[in-house]
Amino acid sequence: MLRAAHGTSDGLVASFNQDYSCVALATPSGYSITNCEPFGEVYAKGALTFALTSDTGPTALVEMLFCTSLIAVVPASADQHRLQIFNTKRQSTICELTFPSAIRAVRLNRRRLVAVLFESLCVYDISNMKLLHTIETGPNPHSLCALAPSSEMCFLACVAPVGHTDATPGHVVLHDLLTLSIANVIQAHRTKLAFIAFNAHGTLLATASEKGTVVRVFSVPEGRLQYQFRRGSYTAHIYSMTFNAASTLLCVTSDSDTVHIFRLSPAARVDEPDAALAAKRRTGLGGTWQRQGAAVASTLGSYLPATWTDMWEPARDFAWLKLPSAGLRTVAAVSNTRPFVLVLTHDGRLLTYALDLAHGGECALVKQHSLLHSQGYTV
Repeated sequence: MLRAAHGTSDGLVASFNQDYSCVALATPSGYSITNCEPFGEVYAKGALTFALTSDTGPTALVEMLFCTSLIAVVPASADQHRLQIFNTKRQSTICELTFPSAIRAVRLNRRRLVAVLFESLCVYDISNMKLLHTIETGPNPHSLCALAPSSEMCFLACVAPVGHTDATPGHVVLHDLLTLSIANVIQAHRTKLAFIAFNAHGTLLATASEKGTVVRVFSVPEGRLQYQFRRGSYTAHIYSMTFNAASTLLCVTSDSDTVHIFRLSPAARVDEPDAALAAKRRTGLGGTWQRQGAAVASTLGSYLPATWTDMWEPARDFAWLKLPSAGLRTVAAVSNTRPFVLVLTHDGRLLTYALDLAHGGECALVKQHSLLHSQGYTV
């Protein structure tokens, strides 16, 4: 999810759907769904036969469920407490939920819906919108939470519970949303997490800390380190991380003017030589969700040896592209249909870069479009 830059009055929130084929855009005048390739064509396959632009009024958030007729909409209001599940084919609201605090983000797959609040995550069965559980996270100002798109590997990743002395900022808690248990706790970094993301199959998890210099990729649910990449030498704020459909490429955007594309090749794979070391980094916690909280957090310790991050030299990027300017808030993804990198910007543009899948190197800008004309905006 991509919000307009802090301090702007645009009120734009944009996001790709789960397979990066469409962009959902929330604006002060409603919301729109735009097809990426070919651009501008409303996605009409199957159930999506609605008009491009909604006239339902100011919208704070809108999220798609792949390319189905189901979308989640949070109307803009002073408190932002309402979540509507809308059927675009029937042009009707399926249900409406009200929360005790503002809805900051929504995550969807075909089995679960997760409403992200400031201090908790509310998990629903998407088939009947029954509340399954509420996860207390403590303050989560950046809505740090990832839901695997897969229905079979239905994992949720979030930061470790706060308020417990043994919990360190770099821990990721992995929840199995089908068995309603904690599958693992992984110490991914020594400092606070900035971004976490699953691949399409829910078998890999990418993590980055607030330093933003190194990106790590772990197996799910085992929590074994698979890849370690060097984004840069200087601290940067990570805006997005996305895998391509085949899980062979990983796009990373930040507040620098460079978007990095890393290749998850066999040659770049990290082989952990010490099984005991790997086990120490993975707590492997299980049990029901009712047993989390103090009982779970109290077992989290400092399992990462001081030399762990120095054991392997992080791999460099396979390809990269230059943005028009540094500091531009972006989400980037590799197209599933053509050798393109799609870059969604906070000011409502979709930039398309050509990617050489064989040799990598610098990607060239080949076209750009505005997502805002249908909303009465201009770029």
